[in-house]
Amino acid sequence: MSRRVLLLCLALAIAIGAIAYAAGWFQGTPHSLRVSTGTDGGTYAAFARAFKRTLADEAPMELDILPSAGANQNARRIGTDEADMGLIQSDTPVAHNTVIVARLFPEVFHLVVRLGAGIETVGDLRGKTVGLMPTGSGSNELFARLLRHYELPLSELTIVNGDLRGHADAITEGSIDAFFMVVALGNNTIEQIIEQAPVQLISIDQAEAMALFDPALRASVVPLGTYSGERPVPAAPIEVVAVDSLLAVRRDLPDATVEALTRSLFEKRQEMVRILPQAAFVSAPTEQDRLVFGVHPGAELYYSQDDPIFIVEYAEPMALGVTAFALLLSGLWQARIWLSNARKNRADQYNLRIIEILAKVDTVTGPADVERIRRDLFDIFEKVIVDLDNDRIEEKSLVSFSFAWQVAASTLNHRELVLSRGDDIASPAG
Repeated sequence: MSRRVLLLCLALAIAIGAIAYAAGWFQGTPHSLRVSTGTDGGTYAAFARAFKRTLADEAPMELDILPSAGANQNARRIGTDEADMGLIQSDTPVAHNTVIVARLFPEVFHLVVRLGAGIETVGDLRGKTVGLMPTGSGSNELFARLLRHYELPLSELTIVNGDLRGHADAITEGSIDAFFMVVALGNNTIEQIIEQAPVQLISIDQAEAMALFDPALRASVVPLGTYSGERPVPAAPIEVVAVDSLLAVRRDLPDATVEALTRSLFEKRQEMVRILPQAAFVSAPTEQDRLVFGVHPGAELYYSQDDPIFIVEYAEPMALGVTAFALLLSGLWQARIWLSNARKNRADQYNLRIIEILAKVDTVTGPADVERIRRDLFDIFEKVIVDLDNDRIEEKSLVSFSFAWQVAASTLNHRELVLSRGDDIASPAG
């Protein structure tokens, strides 16, 4: 008896636990997601901080921000489960367990040079000291691609790796001639550097050629005075190369978690814009993004929530289909009626021939006439059977024909019998 009570209590506890979980009783403890971002002063770090602030009242979820060297390190961390999510670029190689949630904002090549350093084009970097981001940054990979396109060996440059704020001090002091970073337009740190130091943005004048064979890149233009109006920076509209930043996550994150994350990203976008203007560019993945990276099923749940139900979405094609089907049925019905009438008319023609034969029976005067009419009767009978096999007459028409045919055959037999007895020979006049 005590064992039954113990089992009953255990089952009751499991049931209460399941109900409590479903009701959200144990969801007060926030679930922490590790997000790998970027360097101090970059837009990745700023975006993560803005997103974290907007999620502050969104139990059960919070972000644990992990600084990083940039997109490549973020992708590696997601691939090795060191991070749950991270910001990458549209050209970043990712592991098989990595998918995306959304597009974030466009980023462009920023080649910032010190005035007086003698740098007016990418080719002028030869022999100069250039600041790059820390090792593992996606910006560095793109800088190497830039040099390859302009056929400028990296060995002919002096490279200094560091963060954006460090490069700001270095270019102000003159210890570096330029620095390169792929970052969103309007980055606050870039603006501060431009305000504090005599620098200028340099055009990537072969941007269209670079983007020609790489779908992750595209040519763009930075308008005159984007960063400064008093001392225009850039001094004229310049061509640049642009990429897109993406929010990537581990594929094995629960669908419900990623759906809630995606919902917050879009529904709190206006709050984020007040903190970080670049958040205004947040959008759903494109078809190319889906093809290259794949989209997490949890994010797809959010994107598909406003899709119209099948009947609503395809109402017009379905209405057209119903109309066409009704017309088809009507046509088939009319064809059936026509065919039925044609079969009936054919059967009626056979019955009329039987009536004609009956009229001839009374005129029979000898065995030759009997044999001729009998041949006509069997000839008609054969034709009716052939038409029945070929569906040219209906079975129900065969009933009336059979009755008429039997009457004609019986009448002919009777006439033949009368002739054989000589009953139809006229007797001599009285």
